[in-house]
Amino acid sequence: MSNGEKKDGKSKEGTRVFKKMCLDGKISTYIGTREFVDHVGHIDPVAAVLLVHEIDWFANNPEYKVFAEIIATFRYGRDDLDVLGINFKKDLYSDAMQIYPVKGTSYCTTKIQEKLLKKLGTEKAFPFTFELPAGIPSSVTLQPAKNDQNGKPCGVEYCLKTYISKDISESPDRKQVVDLLIKKITHAPDTSAPQPYVESAKTFMMSPNPLHVEARLDKERYIHGEPIFVHLTMGNQSTRAVKKLKLSVKQIANICLFSNAIYKCTVASVEHDLNVQPSQTIAQTFSIRPLLEENKDKRGLALDGQIKSEDTNLASSTIALPASNRENLGIVVKYIVRIDLFVSMGGDLKLELPFTLSHPIPEHYEEDMEPPPLAKPDNVNIELDETGAYNNAQPQADHDDPLIDLEAAPVPDNGTPADPPAAASGGEVPNDNGAGTAEEAAPALL
Repeated sequence: MSNGEKKDGKSKEGTRVFKKMCLDGKISTYIGTREFVDHVGHIDPVAAVLLVHEIDWFANNPEYKVFAEIIATFRYGRDDLDVLGINFKKDLYSDAMQIYPVKGTSYCTTKIQEKLLKKLGTEKAFPFTFELPAGIPSSVTLQPAKNDQNGKPCGVEYCLKTYISKDISESPDRKQVVDLLIKKITHAPDTSAPQPYVESAKTFMMSPNPLHVEARLDKERYIHGEPIFVHLTMGNQSTRAVKKLKLSVKQIANICLFSNAIYKCTVASVEHDLNVQPSQTIAQTFSIRPLLEENKDKRGLALDGQIKSEDTNLASSTIALPASNRENLGIVVKYIVRIDLFVSMGGDLKLELPFTLSHPIPEHYEEDMEPPPLAKPDNVNIELDETGAYNNAQPQADHDDPLIDLEAAPVPDNGTPADPPAAASGGEVPNDNGAGTAEEAAPALL
């Protein structure tokens, strides 16, 4: 049954997955999502599936194995400037494992892996999972200038690499490597944190009483694109009038490498006329919304990690654990709301309110990352023999849950685009790019 068909009067949609094949066509990597969420305290696992296309080749060349590696890199210079073997980057975290032939026991940790094994077949498909430790950096990109699009931008990026080699530390042939860019995003827990609050008083020359101001936000954590409401209470007992209010949101990025460098950037700003006279009291609420769309011309602005040229947003606030090494965080980002009150006859009053800007949970993420149900008899907790083959047979593919390839199909001679090809039930997804010459992974549906 193809995607979008109905069963029992209800529409059943597929699940989006990503795949990429190495250039010589021996292996492919499938992954359900390229965004992995840091829940502050624990990080969801990086769960993927390796598909070995040429089992016979490995049987005839037993010295070769398939390994997987995940690397977090802080790039502080464009890659086109790498000369004479000098790379402007630093590895902040790395982990590696052997996938095939499998040692010991292999099992699925997510429903996506379980579905992929049913579709691809357990003789050639092998699940693997990286458990990321708490306290590692999030994916952050520093926005380049509009006319500076050469090479990779500076920032922290993650790469999941599967490769064929004789040893885990040996450099592989580039034709036998699958590189998948992934990103780690921060989702601040929705805890009952106190509302940010600040109060201040300022006295003026020839004025016996001060100007008293209280300000608070409606909450401490905000999601990207959400408006920020600032509640302001002002009691003007001075002899001067408050003429204007300027409200701004500032991003403060701390580059933690060999030396700390702090960059401040205003990402939103609004002004309001007040005209609060002496002996007058007001209580008003103002709103401001920081958006990337209004800041795309600001070089050096910290953004959430990008995979190629996809849409992104302002970088989420860094929430570091107490024991975290700041140098291993790469770029530490925080936000403040700044309030400037301008008073007649000169002088002003400044207040700052810190807050957390967080990424939302990706759509369908919780369902896709949910562990497979233990009650199912076909739950994959598979023992493997010495050759790496599965001992227990798995059920055939579920015909109601299709795997549809969404890669670009060849264009016929008449110029009309062809429909995307659909995989046979339980079979392998066709790859229009041959040996996987596409630079990035193509999406598919489960």
